[in-house]
Amino acid sequence: MPRTKPFISVSAVVSPAIVEELDRLATANKVTRSTMVRQLLEDSLTRRANERQDDAFDRLEKRLRGIENRFGALIVKGIKFSAQATYLSMRNLEFSGKPQGKEYLNKHWKDSREFAGKAVESKAKAEESKTSEED
Repeated sequence: MPRTKPFISVSAVVSPAIVEELDRLATANKVTRSTMVRQLLEDSLTRRANERQDDAFDRLEKRLRGIENRFGALIVKGIKFSAQATYLSMRNLEFSGKPQGKEYLNKHWKDSREFAGKAVESKAKAEESKTSEED
């Protein structure tokens, strides 16, 4: 019958204190010394693999946080631009599409920026109240 696990012969020179600790652990777990060494080696390799995986998850989390922040900023810009376009369209309709002087256009542009800022603030407050109600 073939072996299910490969057999690797390993020899190591260790201090007597380590041998005593291995013997103590083996007798406490009611296994042989070689089985105890195998379990300790597996635990060490598993722990090292988990540390590498945790590091990868941390890097991924940081990257996703950055992407989320960029998308949030993009959404805010979109809200601002749509609010400005709405304000300018409203002013254009108010004057029935008649040409206006440059000073009025500059004034309307500044007003549209203020209107957009208020729109972003109101949207942010609405989102905050929505999330606080869900909690």
